[in-house]
Amino acid sequence: MKASPTQVRVEVLRKLDCYQPSVSQSPSPEAWRCSPRDGRPFWAERLQSHFRDNCYHYPVVLDPDGSPWQEANRYLLSRLADISPISHRTLESIAGDLAHFRQWQLDDDIDFLNVPGRPRARPTYRYCAFLHDLVGFHTIKASTAKRRMSTVQNFYRWLEHDGVRFPHPLWVESDTRLSFKDAKGLQHQRQVKSTDLTRSFRTARQSHDFSEYLEDGGKLRPLPKDEQIALVEALQRIGNTEMTLAFLLALTTGARLQTVFTLRSKHVASPPRDGTTSKRIKVGHGTLINTKYGKQMSLLVPVWLYTRLQIYSQSPRRLQRVAKSQHTYPEVEEQYLFLTRAGQPYYMATSDPFAFLYRSPPRGNAVTQFIHQQLMPNLNQHGHDFTFRFHDLRASFGMNLVESLLDQHSEKNATEEQRPEFFQALMYVRERMGHSQLSTTEGYLNYRKKFKIASHLQSEFESFLEQIVKEE
Repeated sequence: MKASPTQVRVEVLRKLDCYQPSVSQSPSPEAWRCSPRDGRPFWAERLQSHFRDNCYHYPVVLDPDGSPWQEANRYLLSRLADISPISHRTLESIAGDLAHFRQWQLDDDIDFLNVPGRPRARPTYRYCAFLHDLVGFHTIKASTAKRRMSTVQNFYRWLEHDGVRFPHPLWVESDTRLSFKDAKGLQHQRQVKSTDLTRSFRTARQSHDFSEYLEDGGKLRPLPKDEQIALVEALQRIGNTEMTLAFLLALTTGARLQTVFTLRSKHVASPPRDGTTSKRIKVGHGTLINTKYGKQMSLLVPVWLYTRLQIYSQSPRRLQRVAKSQHTYPEVEEQYLFLTRAGQPYYMATSDPFAFLYRSPPRGNAVTQFIHQQLMPNLNQHGHDFTFRFHDLRASFGMNLVESLLDQHSEKNATEEQRPEFFQALMYVRERMGHSQLSTTEGYLNYRKKFKIASHLQSEFESFLEQIVKEE
């Protein structure tokens, strides 16, 4: 759905070249000549303040008349100067938040640079009140409002750093302590800065003690064993080789969608060593395989599945898809292992040199369509009415792993927490899942405990009802 011409909007440039224009008659040896269609030729030199020469899928905030909002776009450009490269999706999210802020200014005729003496009349507090209204009307979630407020705060901080002086404070800042656990599970506290604006969006933590979901980069639902079996049987009935292998890979390694579908053929080229039960594949930064935040880790792929991936990589079915691909990589083995029938990647890696050719690079939409258009109907036809998402396979792997490890320890008399091997098992699950926080791994154990308690109580109550009915 296109934005109305009267609305502030975000346009995405496929590629933005970062350079310093110059009309000097004696440019530096590294400069190159640019000849625009309309206008005077000029020399371009590399920006010394930036760590990269271009940015793919760069967002631009445009006012309703089509002109760029100068301050916002200069702020976005400044983010490219960070040593750690910012992803285009993060940059586009920031641009979207600023576009929302800009639309509010224009609708209410507010000058965002005018900061009066009365606190509640200042633009930051007025925008915060506007966001609270949207939350109150259930137009947006409190978490979305807090993110937008934080984006606007960072924008104002940049304005001050850029030389803009405001006569009055834009918010009240204070120190607060954040609790977290380190890699060994020890509790620590860290002092952070917070403002009265973002703190105003705090919401009461809801209890999910007996929810069927757990938190792991979002709400995930571990599939029970019977649903996992039904899923695999449905995949076999459909006969889509790519989807079957990809789903099995996620279910046996816990890999996310972006990891599974950015696997390259070279990653399954070497044969497994004799006597081993799994093949280790390194993923993350420096491997061409995407992970969340580029985290480096290793997948342990069962040998039986790895062998099937090897066979598939050289199969006529895959080679036909490779032949249809319009992208030629420096090495043939850098081609994606899984391609669509049209030769397109299911998920294009963030570092892919051909990403700029797409307005919106493939991000797994074809996988979602397969689930809704083929997999779910097949499951329903065979008497299964559960729903799931691809990411739920990761949670299913995690619970399978926890169950397996705890079953191995159940033969001992000590309670789970008292066993010397318990903490080692927990750390092993964390390593396999690639969790940065131990609390995320602990969530799988807590889920197992609470779900078993809920299931046990429900079973007893149902038995009680059944007994009453029989007595009647």
